[in-house]
Amino acid sequence: MIDVSTLNSAGTPETSNKTGPRQLGQDDFLKLLITQLKNQDPLKPTDNAEFVSQLTQFSQLEQTAKQAQLLQQSLDAQAASLQYTLLPMIGRTVTVGQSLVQLEKGPTPIGYSLDSNATNVRISIMDQQGQIVRSLDYRDRSEGPQVAEWDGRSQNGTLMPSGLYRYLVTATDQEGKPVKVEGRASLTVTGVRMEEGQAKLLAGDLAIDPSSIIELR
Repeated sequence: MIDVSTLNSAGTPETSNKTGPRQLGQDDFLKLLITQLKNQDPLKPTDNAEFVSQLTQFSQLEQTAKQAQLLQQSLDAQAASLQYTLLPMIGRTVTVGQSLVQLEKGPTPIGYSLDSNATNVRISIMDQQGQIVRSLDYRDRSEGPQVAEWDGRSQNGTLMPSGLYRYLVTATDQEGKPVKVEGRASLTVTGVRMEEGQAKLLAGDLAIDPSSIIELR
């Protein structure tokens, strides 16, 4: 019997110096099986048990390929279904636990939450390059959710372009010790996009995992 591991795709002995295993597909397996039958010694035909075993392997390979195809089709259908489920959220406002502010027109709220009472609070608003464009200072803010307001202008009064901005909140208590702060962003959903098989909400260029949403309005 010919050793199928030494045959190339044309059915002739492999002479290449390549090493390492190569994964065989369904067509490769069938070609090798046919080549084996053509090249067997008529005086010493292939053992029936071994021949049946190889046919069984071919059948199992075919079934595995079909199952993998059906599974992928099922996953694609589920992903498409989830994407359509999220479409009604376009135009809605979602709150996520990120330090982002979506500047559009007019005064824009900036949400954050204090772990305890704070005597001094500073909000530093940054552009996409990480440069601080505006700082807002507040005094005597209570523990819990807070909302500041940004007029959309830079430190020198220039009106900033619409888009997403990041902000950093630093807070201290009356003893000058830092207070833990959690940022919160209220963003308008503008679309839905698939990323690595998962449906994500879009707020501008930002992709939002639906599981990270704190509040929906």
